[in-house]
Amino acid sequence: MLKSATDNTNLPKPTILIIDDNADNRLLLGSQLSMNGYNILETESPQEGLIIAKNQLPDLILLDVMMPIMNGFEVCERLKSDPITQLIPVIMVTALRDLEYRIQGIDVGADEFLTRPHNKEELLVRSRSLIRLRKTQLNLQSERNRLKLLHDVTQAINDTGLNLTPTLNEIMMGTKEVFEATRGNLFLLAPDGTLTNRIVIHEDSSIEHIDNVNQQIFHDGLAGRVIEAQTSVIINDTATDSRWLKFPDDAGDIGSAVATPLTRGEATEGILVLMHRTPGHFQDADLELLETVAGQVAVAIRNATLFREMDEQRQRMEVILSRSSEAIIILSENQTIELINNATLEAFGSDLIKHIGKDIKQVKRLNQLSPLFKAQDATHQSIEFPLPPNLTYFASLTPIPNVGYMLFMQDITLRKREEALKLEQARIENIQLKETFSRYMSPSLVEQVLEHPEMMNERKKQDAIVLFADLRGSIKMILSQTPENSIEILNEFFEKMTAIVFDLDGTIFDLAGDELMIGFNAPFQQEDGTAKSIETAIQMQILFDELQKKWDEEFGVLLGLGIGIDKGQVVMGNVGATRRVNFALVGEAVHTAHRLVDIALDGEIVISDSVYQSGHLEKTQGIPADHANVVFESQGYQHLKGKPRPEPIYKATVDRK
Repeated sequence: MLKSATDNTNLPKPTILIIDDNADNRLLLGSQLSMNGYNILETESPQEGLIIAKNQLPDLILLDVMMPIMNGFEVCERLKSDPITQLIPVIMVTALRDLEYRIQGIDVGADEFLTRPHNKEELLVRSRSLIRLRKTQLNLQSERNRLKLLHDVTQAINDTGLNLTPTLNEIMMGTKEVFEATRGNLFLLAPDGTLTNRIVIHEDSSIEHIDNVNQQIFHDGLAGRVIEAQTSVIINDTATDSRWLKFPDDAGDIGSAVATPLTRGEATEGILVLMHRTPGHFQDADLELLETVAGQVAVAIRNATLFREMDEQRQRMEVILSRSSEAIIILSENQTIELINNATLEAFGSDLIKHIGKDIKQVKRLNQLSPLFKAQDATHQSIEFPLPPNLTYFASLTPIPNVGYMLFMQDITLRKREEALKLEQARIENIQLKETFSRYMSPSLVEQVLEHPEMMNERKKQDAIVLFADLRGSIKMILSQTPENSIEILNEFFEKMTAIVFDLDGTIFDLAGDELMIGFNAPFQQEDGTAKSIETAIQMQILFDELQKKWDEEFGVLLGLGIGIDKGQVVMGNVGATRRVNFALVGEAVHTAHRLVDIALDGEIVISDSVYQSGHLEKTQGIPADHANVVFESQGYQHLKGKPRPEPIYKATVDRK
């Protein structure tokens, strides 16, 4: 923070940090220094000393050399390599007198050496000298920061164009740094004095722009007082000053604040407010620089406003002078043609220039534009119209104050063709998408996907019912049959099973080898998902009886079917590599259902407790009504592979006879 060069009143005492593992040494040094007006911080731990130095930034450090874990040379090297602490002077206090140790100390950045037993006067002289040197360095750094801030503000103002935001952000960051402020606010005002925007720089130097500002707090608080008095204000203690009102989104403690108006002539463009958590942080000497910065910020804001107004005027002049590559006709307030640009002549014919001064409705070539002039409401202010031989134009009519109207005509032939191509491409993609999802979804679910294709790209958690159907004895069948027979059997199995799944609105998430993985209540919500999963399992077992007999007669193989079902939370989304992805289910329910199908024997359906409870499958009731012979009975608690503890499971056997 900037201080007056002549103001020495109420200056804080210099602080000296003593890092020494010997308590007697710390006591001797501390007592001698404190008696001469120094604040003393001390620690026996080198590690703690590094932390204190970084947080407290003492004016001087007295550092013992011979310490356990980390010696003084290592501590000094760390202090001097850290940008935060590298300017703090270090006196190494040691009983080591050899030249090599002094050279080592100089090498790691020590500023002075004090040999034990030390001389008190030498201690005080060297301490005063180094502290004076540190203050000089800080003053020089402060002055450099001051000059840099003024340079940066001037440079930012020179670079200001239409986009004022980066300039103000840069100024806020530089101002916060130079004044060592904790946070800051820049309030921007409209010409009528109303608050339009609030730029906040937080403690971490992040910038936030807030449009919705509490006007009452603004006008009743410090900023409002500054506007009213048109003078800078310092609040030394916000806790006791009624002028300080805290915004609802202000975080952390505020001890002091300074505010200055952004004034340019008689106009006030805004208010600049800096805050610090410590009371009394800002001094009168700070105001001169802050007011200079505020004045330049006001100039930057005004320059940006003028620049924007000039740019808008320039754009209007470009339209009037017909510099646009689009077809433009300028009309008077009574709709007579005042100006036709070259693009219009190229589109409608060069002889159109003869119609300047005529009512546009009298020009037959422009009759297609007549709907624009039949009503004054906005619904008739734009139209599309064809232009021979095969072009399409878009026309819009825009009022120009004090001029009349601008008729803007744009060739959209290419855009229309692109739209047609996109529609055709979308139709083809829709067909391809439908064909793709029809492979593992029922028609009703496919229609839902087509209506909401974005759902297939979502990644989300959702409760789902997962069913695994596993073909028993398939390995033996493959080994005993020809490849043609094996593929025929597997294809027939999958064909029949998937038909049942689609009839009951299930989704096939995986079909591989001799196993099906089916999901219900996924990807779309199904209130009856549990019941549909059970009905699917039963119908699969019933139909499988026919397949069993058929395969036995034709191929002499005996196959079985086991089914496992679990309900729980899963993660849905596209899973795979860059070139190949699947919409998949991943989660505990998938793992559990797969363990349950491993337990199921031929003709059996094994379900988890979550399925049993959600489906109300009491033993006396059976499920559903059409399959009264299918009853789920408790199998007690069983330990499933990969599960931390046993879980209750239930099993039903479907009688296929």
